[in-house]
Amino acid sequence: MTRPGTPPAGGISRLRQLRAGVSLVLGSGAALALGQAVLISSAQAQQGVQAEQTRGGTRAQELQQLRRQAEAGEAQAQYLLGRYLQRGEVVLQDYAEAVQWFHWAADQGVVAAQSQLGQIYLYGLGVDQDHNEALHWLQLAAGSGSAEPLFQLANFLEQAPPPLADPVQAAGLYQRAADLGHREAAVSLGVLYQNGIGVAQDLDRARQLYEAPAAAGHARALNNLGLVYVRGEGVSQDYGRAAQLFQAAANQGLAVALNNLGTLYENGFGVALDEARAQALYRQAADLGRGDAALINSKRPGALYAADLGPPDLSAAGIDALQRRAQSGDSVAQFQLGWLILQPESGAERGAQLQAVQLLQQAAQARQGGQAAQAGQAAAMGNLALLYVEGRLLPQDYMLAYMWLVLASTQGQPEAPALAASLASQIPAAQILEAQQRARDWSSTAQR
Repeated sequence: MTRPGTPPAGGISRLRQLRAGVSLVLGSGAALALGQAVLISSAQAQQGVQAEQTRGGTRAQELQQLRRQAEAGEAQAQYLLGRYLQRGEVVLQDYAEAVQWFHWAADQGVVAAQSQLGQIYLYGLGVDQDHNEALHWLQLAAGSGSAEPLFQLANFLEQAPPPLADPVQAAGLYQRAADLGHREAAVSLGVLYQNGIGVAQDLDRARQLYEAPAAAGHARALNNLGLVYVRGEGVSQDYGRAAQLFQAAANQGLAVALNNLGTLYENGFGVALDEARAQALYRQAADLGRGDAALINSKRPGALYAADLGPPDLSAAGIDALQRRAQSGDSVAQFQLGWLILQPESGAERGAQLQAVQLLQQAAQARQGGQAAQAGQAAAMGNLALLYVEGRLLPQDYMLAYMWLVLASTQGQPEAPALAASLASQIPAAQILEAQQRARDWSSTAQR
């Protein structure tokens, strides 16, 4: 294995390579931009839903007003409407329509819309992927001189395929954004100086660029500064200090820092030798390395419940009453009974589990009104999505799973947006668009 620096006498030969948190395919910095522009991360989705729930039905009224303003040509309203459609808030998620509104807003000079279009064309959601078009919109946004658009353009130019890549220009843009206080830009510029890409290699300059963001708790800066101390680049080699920095970054869930910390524990560099701890860190890093994709795979069918309904009555009389209500077509009872059967402690055999699937399907397609019915319907939709992901009681179908999550999000299931973001990281853009179209078709049919 590659050695990160000169180990103490008797160092273990199985030393793993320590790595810097460099930008790879838009790295951690651009993952944030992607989260803001196209696919919100699971954590962001969950936080957003919790915040929006406090406003209840006023969001639908605001959306109607916003659409009227957007149709009247108000640029900011057009951008905000695009964001609603992109996120699937209150309305069904629809990337294709969101792109149209972003275009109208961007043509009127809305910088945020220009940035959105840059990211959308970069990743090809709602449009065909087009790096030249992405560059066009990112350049327009960066013309505003604001830090985030400058960073996004720099990140694109650093990572773009030839002939669009321009690391020299990327370095200059990172510097401008860093001068405006953009920490991620400072760290990305540090990586360029560390590796001599687009600039002359300057390890002291790289360390200086890492130090301020690291002091502010920036995870990638902490990791990269730790690597500086491991290698003794411009500082005295100090494995103990490196371990502290890796730990601080690892505490924020940075996978590369967990791997680096594991290397120190595996070899006893700066910490007590602890191979069990090292293996645990490697496993944690592997889980995190799968990113948001791990979330939906960790949820079993039956994991989602409608909190507004309250717990079902588990007494014999309560279960009997629940079964009668479900048979009579009560969608809330259908959801609750299906949910109960899917719980591991129920011990239900496959035949009963298949019945639970039918109950959830009936609840999901119910047309009766009322807050309780809507809550049960949303949770049923979310659990159907999990069933399609699992592929045990229903054929595995990620596209249909995404469709049900889009519908569940619109119906107000709190976990659905985060699960949709998780699933979206595993399926092609074409399947996402098809799922959104099917959700619109399903909704139109249900409203007749």
